Amino acid sequence: MFQNIKNVNYLNLIKHDFSLELFIHSNNVASIAIKMADEMELSVREKEMLYEEALYHDIGKSKIPETILYKNCRLSPDEWGIMKQHSIYSQELYLSVAANNDNSIEKAKIIRYHHENWDGTGYPDKIAGEDIPLHSRIIRIADIFDAITQRRIYRTYCIDNPLKLMEEMEGKAIDSYIFRKNYYLFKRLLANQ
Repeated sequence: MFQNIKNVNYLNLIKHDFSLELFIHSNNVASIAIKMADEMELSVREKEMLYEEALYHDIGKSKIPETILYKNCRLSPDEWGIMKQHSIYSQELYLSVAANNDNSIEKAKIIRYHHENWDGTGYPDKIAGEDIPLHSRIIRIADIFDAITQRRIYRTYCIDNPLKLMEEMEGKAIDSYIFRKNYYLFKRLLANQ
């Protein structure tokens, strides 16, 4: 349904300095987030907002040097510090093309918080629990699911048991309630891969 949304601002941003890999990942995350929203019975309006937020969640990676973004081994502490700035850059880039209104400011906040962890150990602001907006928590889980079920530049293999890994993240990186609400969705998605 939302895959057909035409977002000229998004297309204008991604045509500059945005790799095919990041484009595919962002679209995958948006698609997974919408499926999760269906399971959670969110309203059509919320799903429209969530889809747009998920599309933009990693747009800030276009400002990360490729030597860091596509490094095929562990990042140094300094490199990791630079990489963690991408969620702030994503917020800024979204605001640079969005209408200047309260709705856009709220969406930008969702985008900024997509790497916040349930236990407060995430970034950039170290917020925790229900202080993290619902859409950010959904995108966080969709982002993790796509990242661990697809090959990456730095990991040429798929994780053997992604659901077990996500279970280990419950109550730490991810909201246990949202994960459990979507557990069978993830099983179906894995069966279709």
